[in-house]
Amino acid sequence: MKRNVWRTAIPVTIIAVVVVIAAVAISLSLRDRDKGEKESATLQKTMEEKAGIVDAVPNAEQVGRYDKFELLVRLSAVYSNPYDPAEVDLSATFKSPTGVDWPINGFYDGSDWLIRFSPSEIGDWSYSINLQDSSGTSTLDGGKFAVTQSEHHGWLEVSKSNKRFLQYNDGTSFYGVGVAYPWGINETMLDHLVDSGVNYITYWNGNYDNSGSGGGNEQLESVASGIGRYDMAKGKRVDELIASFEQRNLMMNFVVWPHDSLADKINWPATWSKNAYSVLGESKDFYASDAAWAYQEKLYRYMIARWGYSRSLAVWDLVVEMNGTDGWQLGDQAKANEWLTKIHAYFAANDPYHRPTSASMAGNKEDYWDHAYQTVDVSDRENYYDIGYEAFAEDIQKRWASYEKPLIIGETGNVADVNAYHNAIWVALANGLASSPVWWDIEKVDEPMFGQMKVLSRFVAPIDFNEQRKPVKAIAPSVEVPLPSTIALIGQEGDMSTWSVPDWAPANKDAQGSVFAAEASGNGDDMVVSMPMRFATNEFSQGYYDNSGGLSDWRGYDTFTFEVKADGAGADGLLAKAVLHPLGSWTEADDTQSVQLKSGEWTMITVPLIDVPEHYWREATIPEEALDTITRWGVKVYAGQTPKEADPVTISVRHPMLNAKKPLTVMKPDSSAWLMVGNQLSYGWQIATEGSVGGHSITIPAWGSQAAKVDWIDAWTGEGLKEEQVQPDASGNLPLTAPATERSDIAFRISMITK
Repeated sequence: MKRNVWRTAIPVTIIAVVVVIAAVAISLSLRDRDKGEKESATLQKTMEEKAGIVDAVPNAEQVGRYDKFELLVRLSAVYSNPYDPAEVDLSATFKSPTGVDWPINGFYDGSDWLIRFSPSEIGDWSYSINLQDSSGTSTLDGGKFAVTQSEHHGWLEVSKSNKRFLQYNDGTSFYGVGVAYPWGINETMLDHLVDSGVNYITYWNGNYDNSGSGGGNEQLESVASGIGRYDMAKGKRVDELIASFEQRNLMMNFVVWPHDSLADKINWPATWSKNAYSVLGESKDFYASDAAWAYQEKLYRYMIARWGYSRSLAVWDLVVEMNGTDGWQLGDQAKANEWLTKIHAYFAANDPYHRPTSASMAGNKEDYWDHAYQTVDVSDRENYYDIGYEAFAEDIQKRWASYEKPLIIGETGNVADVNAYHNAIWVALANGLASSPVWWDIEKVDEPMFGQMKVLSRFVAPIDFNEQRKPVKAIAPSVEVPLPSTIALIGQEGDMSTWSVPDWAPANKDAQGSVFAAEASGNGDDMVVSMPMRFATNEFSQGYYDNSGGLSDWRGYDTFTFEVKADGAGADGLLAKAVLHPLGSWTEADDTQSVQLKSGEWTMITVPLIDVPEHYWREATIPEEALDTITRWGVKVYAGQTPKEADPVTISVRHPMLNAKKPLTVMKPDSSAWLMVGNQLSYGWQIATEGSVGGHSITIPAWGSQAAKVDWIDAWTGEGLKEEQVQPDASGNLPLTAPATERSDIAFRISMITK
């Protein structure tokens, strides 16, 4: 559609300015360079003194509901810093068909002045534009456009009828099927995610996004742009992403502050040196700095003005992993909490669309951020401490009981493990999480996991999440389960999905600074995992790699053992010791418990789990009651003084085993089941402790007297297995028995049968 120019009546003073401009331009072409520069400065001053709105060009006379209505505004002045609203403040007021006023700020995109708006009502809208600068105020009245029906539902907000979940602005319920795709987003992968049922993606306003025509390898306010100015390559990149998300009906969790952008001294990825706020002081003082906050308010205003209109911008994720920033670890934590309250309040007051906020800490067991869960709109707790389904259920129920707001698990996983992922998404749904756990990151999601996303997406599609439901843990019979005397903690042949190599250990990197990759060989219990390590720092040096995602309940076992071998020149004399992660916390053996490696020979490391010597662990002991939370284990290899130059050695691990002198027999439920119970539709998930879930019975307590229709569904394929009608027993409990299946788990929906 042709863009129509909405033009103000031009007063005589503006005409005079235009004449002056033309005369000066002719003069400049005839004078020498030095004199031309002086005249140019005079011209800019004249334009600033005679500021005003020349005209406004709408992108269309008619737009669909929740589509972008955009005004290209021409101003008669040039400004030294067009990003500073204290110097130039462009805004508009849109009036809806029902008479509601919407104040919307404009912004400068590096070349043009724009005002972006998303209308929520069908009908005829009107608007006026206002400009304020040092010369005064200029207003343009009488703009109009029409809004028609569309297939869109609008931006996200907390559900008005069920505060566990989010809904679209038009009231349609929303359930997130999410993944972390923080940088490097491309169209092909977005299409694949849509095909897999994904609708919720985490994106970082950080330093690593080299993809797309917009570039965007900087923060929005970077050292390159300068404090108080914004990186237009980043701005264009986010524009591009927003458009791509809108085309596919995807929702973006927009991370305002990735932790590395606010880190400089602590042992995390640190990019404070690229952050424009580094010119104001140290990163540890960021949260407490009044000078920094003054610039932040302008930055957040710009973000809202440029991207707040978009129906695809779902959540303002204010800070990811607060305890991965200097201001938390080295600064004043009370001030950090005050800052979170302040930034949340800013977005709540200034985002006209009132989309929700969230914030997080890192994913260790102890990283429970009560202040954030009370403050922001969506309670986000990361989980890298235990990705077993029982740990997810425990966390969800604890947070809901404490905060009664939408809950998400904003980061978890970090392994390409389809079984762990499958169990995580189903237990989260059955316990009332507002989104599937957001897997970190896209590189750790393989095709079988994408397939499970699609199955979950089809299952939740017909569910109205605005219906009130309560979480229920079903009752299941218990059975005696004998523990084996030994358990091998090893993967399949060549399976590296559960092994990780961190980049913080200096010996883990080659001479160019690239992290070595681990490799696997052998089969089953004889699998060997090996990786190079390079002890060449001329100081203390250490290397580390670990395994996660396996058995986390180590109760009933006396020792954990594994063998280590070093190969290559310089291998003799290296020291190795165990590291365990109970409750997600790094716990390493004391240096006195290290074993010395000899080149080419396997050496056994024995870790006591019961009757542990007093000084076996370096800093903290592992109590026996925490032995059911060993989510990771690894080997640390280290040396004292090392040469500046050295060839890598190969560190291999094999035969990790749990060992019991006298195996125990424990009582466990033969299956576990969770469900969300509503007045119309309930849904849930059941998983067997051992073997197939088929034939295992559960009881849903306090069901009532109403009969129910149960649809049993294969949670791996989405295929229906059985439909049946079930009557509650005399006590008002509802008994269910899973139909025949070879699967270990099963999903179900329960509909009330009305009399």
